[in-house]
Amino acid sequence: MKLQNTRSDCASYLADGDAGFKGLQLPDRRMLLRYASALGLANLGGCSSLLTADLSPFDASCGDLYLYGLPVLEMARARQRTIGKAANQWRHVRKLADSSSRKVTTPNNDTLYSSAWLDLRKGPVELTYPNATGRYFSVAFLDMFTNNFVVLGPEQTLGQSGSVRLVAPDGPTTGDEIIAPTPWVWAQVRTLVSNADDLKLAHEFQDGLRILGDQLPPPDPVSAPTDPLSELQAIVGLLEAEAPPLPGEHQLRDRWERAELTSEGLANAPQSRLTLAVNGIKDARARITKRLAASTPISGWIYPEAHLGDFGNDYLYRASISVWGLGALPLREAAYFRAVAQDGVATFPSDKSFVLRFEPGAAPPARAFWSLSLYEALDDGRLFFSPNPLGRHAIGDRTPGLRTETDGSLTIWLGGPDPGEDRRSNWLPATGTRFALILRAYNPQPSMLDGRYLLPQVNAVSGV
Repeated sequence: MKLQNTRSDCASYLADGDAGFKGLQLPDRRMLLRYASALGLANLGGCSSLLTADLSPFDASCGDLYLYGLPVLEMARARQRTIGKAANQWRHVRKLADSSSRKVTTPNNDTLYSSAWLDLRKGPVELTYPNATGRYFSVAFLDMFTNNFVVLGPEQTLGQSGSVRLVAPDGPTTGDEIIAPTPWVWAQVRTLVSNADDLKLAHEFQDGLRILGDQLPPPDPVSAPTDPLSELQAIVGLLEAEAPPLPGEHQLRDRWERAELTSEGLANAPQSRLTLAVNGIKDARARITKRLAASTPISGWIYPEAHLGDFGNDYLYRASISVWGLGALPLREAAYFRAVAQDGVATFPSDKSFVLRFEPGAAPPARAFWSLSLYEALDDGRLFFSPNPLGRHAIGDRTPGLRTETDGSLTIWLGGPDPGEDRRSNWLPATGTRFALILRAYNPQPSMLDGRYLLPQVNAVSGV
């Protein structure tokens, strides 16, 4: 399978990639506004330009530049940690995340990961993938700004084997390639594992992934920034070396260059200007913190924002996600929801019992699969699976032995107390002091994204 694309029409390719979204009946205005508020859409009027605080023009520009380029620095850091011995080769994770998985916060317990850093600077690179034989998988291509410029899933590949050829932004083309927005690309493959017996077959699928292209040495390590100013200098260096302006951004980059916000300009700047730069960076960091906290729950859940994973020119949101959840998929491929307790806190006490009840026929509408994961919430905000009596970390539409009520409803029991033998098949045990809940829906139905379907609230129970 060959896919044709150019840099200028990547956005339209993504927008048109899901035929299920065409011809939808829109929800009523009240529902749409309520859902838009949850997604943060009501406040997106300023996303077409970088926001600035009450600062002087120079330090405000430094803060804006920091926000714009921080995702590139985070990607370079991730590349340094995960590239292995060479670019243009796959690295596979062979087991599902469990309580021993403590390197990355909020892991999923559904898919295996395969990762490759593609270096397109010396020529095109071609990826091939095998027949999926009914298995969910996705291949996401991220540019250095963390945008998913192409995602191939079951609805694009139809489960058949195929190939994709990528070329650098300034590389020669024949019309049969995808022109990547940046010369470095992070390719991530998620491969669904249905159950323990399916792991071997999932490994066979991973082994069928191929990269046709020279295995190139990793790039030079990124110097570890030791203070805000060195962090900005690292960002500017990376922007100059491997992150050319995206379409429509040349004027923005030219403005920073005229202000001498370049590697040479920062190296030769007087101390007075460097002090202003640090002020701007500190303000930018404060804006990231505020942005991450600006979520309004609906029916006890925090909903993702509409442009997650394909950020457009909302640079503040893009920077925020780069430090919180690098590599997030766009909503048409996967939607992530976090439960909030009735007191407004996004964690729950582990010594209490809670239930999540889906009415008959009202389980999360996902074309691929859905799962609810329970994590131990650490004091620093990180979320990890923890050891528990059942060794179970998630419940979803593939959980063996899951019981529904006679009326077709589904009740999931949550928390530390054992709910009893009759309910144990539907129990997600909690350990530690507090726990958090994340629900994932892969290939979500349109109703999950336009406000017609809302998740039910997690409720406390007593007497268990």
